[in-house]
Amino acid sequence: MLPVRRRPRVTVLLTGSEVVEDGIPEPGQVRDAFGPQLPTFVELLGGSVDQVRRVEDTARAMLAALTEAPSGMASVLDARCEVVITTGGTGHSRADHVRSALEELGAVFLIDGLAQRPGHPTFLARLPEGGPFVVGLPGNPLAAMSSMLTIAEPLLAKLHGTPAPVPRTLPAGEELPGQKVTALVPAHLADGAVHPRDKVGSAMLRGLAHADVVAVVPPAGVAAGADVEVLPLPWR
Repeated sequence: MLPVRRRPRVTVLLTGSEVVEDGIPEPGQVRDAFGPQLPTFVELLGGSVDQVRRVEDTARAMLAALTEAPSGMASVLDARCEVVITTGGTGHSRADHVRSALEELGAVFLIDGLAQRPGHPTFLARLPEGGPFVVGLPGNPLAAMSSMLTIAEPLLAKLHGTPAPVPRTLPAGEELPGQKVTALVPAHLADGAVHPRDKVGSAMLRGLAHADVVAVVPPAGVAAGADVEVLPLPWR
C-alpha cells in the first residue's frame, strides 16, 4: 500500500474596490494583477485552489466573505479548506479591514509583519477551533509574490508533508546594496553569478517575470563576489 496525502485546499479572497479586470483603468483604478496568476502560483506551490472570490473593501464584506456562503459555494469556515489567502488590506489604517474581520472571529496572529522588503505588512493567522490558516498578503503585487515564497510556500509544504525548497548559495555578480531590513530582490543568473533585475518596485512584476531566482540580501548588503542566498522560483 502506498501512503498518499491530499494537497492542502486553499481559498483565495481578492480584495480591492479599485481593481478592474478588463478595459482601461480610470483614474483611481488599477488593473488586476492577482486574479490571473495567484491561483496558478498556489498550485505550483503544492496547494489545491478550492475557491477564488472577490471582496469589496469594507469590514462588512470581509467578515461576510469569511462567514457567509455565496450562491453555489460553501463559506470559508464550512469549506474545510486548510488555508485562506487574502490580498490587500493587511495594514493598520481605517481603510484596511482584513485584520479587524479576523480579530472579530477570534483569530490568533502567529506572524504579524515580516522583517523583509517588499512584503513587510504580511501576516499569518489562524482561525479558532482548528480553523484554516490565513495568509494575509500585501496589496502590492511584488510584495505579495515575495511573501508567497517566504510564508505561503513553507506553510503549504508543511501541510502537504513535503520539504520546503532549500535556499542555494551563489556568488553575487555585482554589489547588492543593503536596506534597513532583509531585501528580496528578483535576480537573473549569468555565468553562475547573481545579478539583480531592474523594474523591481513593490508594485511591479516585470523584474520578477524575467528573474531566475530571488536573492535574499541582508541589511549589510553583499559585496561583488561574496556569497548570497537565493530562493528558487517554482516556475523555473
